[in-house]
Amino acid sequence: MAADQAWSYAFSFPQNFGVLGMRFPPNYMKQVLLLLSICLPLQIHAQVFPDSAVAKGYIQKGDTTIFVFSPKHYNVEWPQQATVTGSFRNWSQDMDDPHWVLGIGADSLWILRVYNPNFDLVPPRAEFKFRINAGQWLQPPAGTPNEKGSNLVFMQHMTLPALKAELRRSGNIWASVKGTSRPLDPAYFRLTDAHGHTIPIATILPNEADNMLIVPATPIDIRRVYYLEIPAQKLKAWCSYEGWFRETYSTKPLGANIADDKSQTVFRLFAPRAENVKLYLYHNPADTEAYRIKDMSVDENGVWESTFEENLAGIYYDFTVHGANDPGNHFYETNPVHISDPYSRVNVESWGKSRVWPKTIPATPLRNGRPPMQDVISYEVHVQDFTDLLPVPENEKGTLPAFTKPGLKNSKGEPVGFDYLDNLGINVVHLMPVQEFLHYPDDDWRASFENDPFMIEQGINLENYQWGYRTSHAFAVENRFRRKGDDYGAEREQFRDLVQAFHNKDMAVIIDLVPNHSAENMDKINYYFHWNAIDKIYHYRTRDLDHIGEYGNEIKFENRPMVQRWLIDQCKHFIEEFGIDGFRIDLAGQVDRQTLIKLREALGPDIIIYGEPWIGSFDPEFEENPSWDWYKHNSPITFFQDETRNALHGPPSTPTDKGKDRGYAGANFHEKENAKKALANRFADDKTPLSGIGYLDIHDNWAMADRYAIRDWDGRYGVDEERLKIAALMLYTSLGPIVTHGGTEMMRSKGVAELKETLKVTKSGTKVYLHGKRDTYNMRKANQFVWENAGKTKKDKGSFCDYDGMYKFWSGLNHFRLSEYGKVFRVAEAVPDGYYRWVETVNPYQLGYIVADKVFVLINTGSEFHDWDNVVLPSGKWRLIGNIKGVDHKNGVKDEKNMMTLEGGKPLHFRLYGPEFKMWVRD
Repeated sequence: MAADQAWSYAFSFPQNFGVLGMRFPPNYMKQVLLLLSICLPLQIHAQVFPDSAVAKGYIQKGDTTIFVFSPKHYNVEWPQQATVTGSFRNWSQDMDDPHWVLGIGADSLWILRVYNPNFDLVPPRAEFKFRINAGQWLQPPAGTPNEKGSNLVFMQHMTLPALKAELRRSGNIWASVKGTSRPLDPAYFRLTDAHGHTIPIATILPNEADNMLIVPATPIDIRRVYYLEIPAQKLKAWCSYEGWFRETYSTKPLGANIADDKSQTVFRLFAPRAENVKLYLYHNPADTEAYRIKDMSVDENGVWESTFEENLAGIYYDFTVHGANDPGNHFYETNPVHISDPYSRVNVESWGKSRVWPKTIPATPLRNGRPPMQDVISYEVHVQDFTDLLPVPENEKGTLPAFTKPGLKNSKGEPVGFDYLDNLGINVVHLMPVQEFLHYPDDDWRASFENDPFMIEQGINLENYQWGYRTSHAFAVENRFRRKGDDYGAEREQFRDLVQAFHNKDMAVIIDLVPNHSAENMDKINYYFHWNAIDKIYHYRTRDLDHIGEYGNEIKFENRPMVQRWLIDQCKHFIEEFGIDGFRIDLAGQVDRQTLIKLREALGPDIIIYGEPWIGSFDPEFEENPSWDWYKHNSPITFFQDETRNALHGPPSTPTDKGKDRGYAGANFHEKENAKKALANRFADDKTPLSGIGYLDIHDNWAMADRYAIRDWDGRYGVDEERLKIAALMLYTSLGPIVTHGGTEMMRSKGVAELKETLKVTKSGTKVYLHGKRDTYNMRKANQFVWENAGKTKKDKGSFCDYDGMYKFWSGLNHFRLSEYGKVFRVAEAVPDGYYRWVETVNPYQLGYIVADKVFVLINTGSEFHDWDNVVLPSGKWRLIGNIKGVDHKNGVKDEKNMMTLEGGKPLHFRLYGPEFKMWVRD
């Protein structure tokens, strides 16, 4: 079909209208437009693009959007491949989708023409980014006119005609029209219910220039679905519940709560649009018949309640939620399922019943108080990864009790597990998710994969191993982490005991929260644990009354006071019932700024909070509201400073070139200036050292052992240990808090995971994606702590690495940073210029710095020796406490005699044989 014929044919398709009046084509229309975009020529000959288009990354020509990428503008070498992704393609990471691959045009530009009539395919204010080669994300260069939160914005100042409508509790409708004229005559409007019945309009009262109050002539049920149209302008909007929901709030305790005197049990469930809620009580988790069923009563704020004058501790329960069969609803009448309690303290896995459980008595506080943010050395670790291979009874492997079991040793007699971590010297244990999360049912999983060779090799043939970034019950502790054979609920006391064990060792405990999406829509499958059935439209961001989001859904905090409260409640719950000390927030960029401000205020100043400033929402209203959307420059919490990671260690994308993809420590001298910014807290978004938290690798990045591998990107067969140590040294001599990936200190490798993706399908039809080494979230063996490596050196048979030396090196760094000497890095306020004094040479592989006149570091990341001449240190005695062999701030380290002790105030000469570093302190 010729392109012009295809365009004509496409225009003959009917158009759909979406929420807020934005035009969204049906799926077949979008597919036609995508087909057209690939049919258009990839090259544009003799096309001259203005500098403004190159800077913005696009130009609009009639109905065609042309994406324009200039490698020169981004200061990158000519790529092998370039693609564009963004909110318009759900931030897909597929580099090979031909619809979005750029071709080579004139003037050394890469271009892609996309047929985009009416902006149906790429809407105004859509955010996008270019990616090159194996998936490297390109950050917009400084000064890019349409940059927002490290993304580019398409047509950021354009507003399409739009209609927005909100139901109010009064039964009236608050509406606004933008981008076109606003009629006030009711005859121009049409109000219908979900089944097409017309509701007459009595009057329309204007408010501001765009806003008006629409008064129906007959009462309407505000729990139902309605649509408002202006037919002459082809605008249609769903009448949202924002006006009602943003004002609905209750302070009543939710969930199942036993009175302090144990004389009463009260059940409460928030379901504002339900018409009825039934509570079912059971004696056993597998019971199919309830021994008691009770209709709950509702208050004016949508809280359903039932009270029993008895102590129901240990009783199991669930609900059915009833309501209208309208679009977007999944009430019992439409979807006849029983649901569990989103506030349950104990749940039988994700799929089962909730259980009434008394409050847990928390661990006693840290005797010296929680570490202030500037002192944080956080150690990120997963319960199952850490305990899977410990020498404990089989029923304790992968459990909370195993995590803190003292006295464990491997076959070499080396301390492992809890004692290993205690000796390491960190002061914050950061646990990856411990809230109840989704596992696929074991029976289906085993029937599908028990004898699958690949799944056996990866250790996942018998169970659906997960990191846990798919929370199903935010107030329950993951019950698979309890000692096997113990009853449901035992995990609560076992988790409290874990916190207590670390508190006894003066280590804080924080947990990883996943509040941005839930387990109810993982892997493109709808589950009905609770919110989907209680009220999907209240709890999630939606478009056309359906879910949006890269991970299946997005939890909605803005205009939802009870969801905002849910986040604060779960944090307080883990503080008050377990005694934990803080939180890491997964993909916090999807939680609105106001909610995070309130969370920070509600928890108090001593609670540790940090999180990821990523990713953008698929909701344009969220993205366009500066009070909600945020990024590093206006972050309400301490954010993951990815620029530090990129400078010192390399970006998270799959490495292909050792000289370029491993940061300054890995000999990419182009990163030298960025490395200096990372050390001295001088990136643009670093207002203070507490603005960001520095790190190198983290759970969903490549393991450092593999990035710095000698061969085949597999650290099991040798690691460039000197450069890995230089990266660690630079992180530990940078300002502000830091977080390390558990196991990096023992060169934990993910080498058993392949580089490619693998797709498996269960017998029930569930697709299981295994992403390989780049993201091992469901690959058990790749993440295990191999405790037999503890204490090993290269002298041991079959060992290619000095695991013992790396562990001792890392331990030395931890103890140094928490010492009196390390105070120069543990600062909360912005430091003056000159706090880091650079000892410069013309050689880009050399870097030296004097910090606060107390710590002196020299680094050579090259492979040849290099010299420093005429270096003058502040007066006093300087003692060598660190080099490639180790770090010991108490006793110093051995080295050449003329470098063990330095005399300040006179010219000095240094030679370092690369890769190498040395560090001195002034006593």
